[in-house]
Amino acid sequence: MSRRQLKAQALFGGGNKEGGGGGMPNPFDMGKLMESVKKAQQLVQVETQRVQAELDATEFDGYDEDETVKVVMNGNQVPKSVEITQEAIDTGAEELSRRLTLAMQEAHGKSVTGMKSKMQDLAKSLGLPNPAALTGGGGM
Repeated sequence: MSRRQLKAQALFGGGNKEGGGGGMPNPFDMGKLMESVKKAQQLVQVETQRVQAELDATEFDGYDEDETVKVVMNGNQVPKSVEITQEAIDTGAEELSRRLTLAMQEAHGKSVTGMKSKMQDLAKSLGLPNPAALTGGGGM
């Protein structure tokens, strides 16, 4: 009676130098997985920096109802400038404050909307699922 020698192989390969068993490639190669994760992280970082630079360079104007006060904010909600006409100054401190607040709210709202749109576009370009949910834009 002849005895056969049995060779044990792990579920995901094992034994040979290529990391696979029985000629099958290892789909769970941690080295390749980590390399892919690092590449994805680099891509996300580069694209996020690009979007942040675009937002920083984009300006959004806000006005009061009479357009006597103008506030400019960039896409990162950073105030860039304020213009106040003499007409607005002549209305007095309380009214000027109200007009300035309205202009700031409008500029801020436009800036946030612009930022959300850019971030949703970024998420889509990176293949993330349901990018609207990431920025509070609804979805599901």
